Amino acid sequence: QVWKKTAVVAMTEFGRTVRENGTGGTDHGTGGLMVLAGGAIRGGKVYGDWPGLSSQSLYEKRDLMPTRDVRAHAGWIMQGLTGLNQSTLERHIFPGLEMGADPKLLL
Repeated sequence: QVWKKTAVVAMTEFGRTVRENGTGGTDHGTGGLMVLAGGAIRGGKVYGDWPGLSSQSLYEKRDLMPTRDVRAHAGWIMQGLTGLNQSTLERHIFPGLEMGADPKLLL
């Protein structure tokens, strides 16, 4: 069945600041998010690390601290569904990426 081999990935690297900026907004912060769906995804869980919102936990004292490159999660999904090797993903698909440990996103 095709659904069992399907992963829908929506990701952004556009973040929001934790605190209001000089114009009263929260635009152009660091960090982003990823939403995963599909029959191949191990769902029902939030993946990632939560650094917290205290001043010492923030990046540049204003943004949520990035904890992992979202491209790594996309890379692990691509590897699991297509069989591409890690080296190809890190060098050619996502240049400069270090995928790190497999977060086990796929069933």
